[in-house]
Amino acid sequence: MPTTPIIESFSRVKTQPYYFITPYYHKDKHVLTLAKYIGVQFLAYALDMGFFFLFVYLLGGQHIQANVLSKLFSGIFSFFLHRHFTFKSTELSPRTQAIRYFSLLGLNIPISAGLFSLTLQFIAPPALAKFVSDAACTVLSYWISKVAIFHNKPSINKKSIDT
Repeated sequence: MPTTPIIESFSRVKTQPYYFITPYYHKDKHVLTLAKYIGVQFLAYALDMGFFFLFVYLLGGQHIQANVLSKLFSGIFSFFLHRHFTFKSTELSPRTQAIRYFSLLGLNIPISAGLFSLTLQFIAPPALAKFVSDAACTVLSYWISKVAIFHNKPSINKKSIDT
C-alpha cells in the first residue's frame, strides 16, 4: 500500500540525523548545506574580525593590510570546516580543493579590500565598513565554493520510479 508523502515524511523523521532541527533533511539538502555554510561563515567571520582588530592594533591603524591578513587566517579555518563539515566533499583530493579554494580566496581578498576601501569613504567606523563589504562578498563566495570547489557528483538514484 503506497504511503502519502506526509506519512512517509513523518516516518523518516526519526531516522534522519538532527531530525529535531531539520525534519525535512532528506528533501532540503541544499537548505541544510546553506545553513551549515552560514554557521561556518559566522564562526570564520568572528575569527576574521578578531584578527582584524588585532592586526589593526599591531600594524598601527593600517586597516587595509589588517583586513588582508585577517582574511588569510580566517580563510584557512574556513577551508577545513567547509571541506569536512559544510560540503563533506572528499571526491577531489585535498590538494586540488585547497588550490581552488585559495585561488578563490586570492581573488576574494583584493575584491574585498577594494570594497572595504570604497566603503570606508562612506562609512566612518572601520568595523562597520568591513562588515558591509564582507557581507557583499559572502553570497558570491558561497556560490563559487559550492559550484567550483566543493562540488560532489550527483548521486544516482538506483531505485526505479515504478517501485
